[in-house]
Amino acid sequence: MKWIGYLFSSIWRLWFLIAFFLVFVLFIPPLYLFTAIVKNNKIVNHLTRYWSAFTLLLSGIFWQVEFEEKLDPKKRYIFCPNHSSTLDIPLVTTIIPLPLLYMGKVELTKIPLFGYFYKNNSVIVDRGNLREAYAAFVKAGEKLDEGLNVCIFPEGGIPPAKIFLKKFKNGPFKLAVEKNIYIVPITLADNKRNFPQEYYKGFPGIVRVKVHKAIKANQEDKNAIENLNTSVYNTIFEQLKIYGSK
Repeated sequence: MKWIGYLFSSIWRLWFLIAFFLVFVLFIPPLYLFTAIVKNNKIVNHLTRYWSAFTLLLSGIFWQVEFEEKLDPKKRYIFCPNHSSTLDIPLVTTIIPLPLLYMGKVELTKIPLFGYFYKNNSVIVDRGNLREAYAAFVKAGEKLDEGLNVCIFPEGGIPPAKIFLKKFKNGPFKLAVEKNIYIVPITLADNKRNFPQEYYKGFPGIVRVKVHKAIKANQEDKNAIENLNTSVYNTIFEQLKIYGSK
């Protein structure tokens, strides 16, 4: 009787999409004001946080978040979550109480209307173009200098479901070392289960998140980038194992 579960999941996923765009339509006027006229990424981020939270709640997604330490609003961070689902971005946006921009793929800018706001309030990267990818990290550094935080998925994309945790790319860690700022690992435990890549699977419920202590590289370490990469990877890997055993 798997088809009953698949039918329920498909209907629920459709409702999630409808809820996402219904809330989006309500937020279009203020989003446009602070994207096209006043141009304030921080205010857009606050609006997006409410948009994301309302969408999750309307869809029956509730979050259980553990912070290992309180985030300092006077500091700037690069947030590095594991990437397992399209649910990751709205969830991270909802739980992080600081203004942040995402480094996101260029394909999302092609979505009508949504793509306009996404393009103007994110750091867009074309992973197939090395020059463009480098330029994206330069822009991310500029946004950090402007007082914003940046969220980068170090896996570079959503890996196949069978991969527990994909090897991390060095980009966010190189940026953290260059700017001498903290990296915050985030472990997303249940998004792959509750909102997988297959459209006919998924269900509402509680998703667990752990925001780990901020990590800073030793600037005098000649292998600072690689060691920071390893430290963040191991932090998330071990936490995923703990979640899996519960």
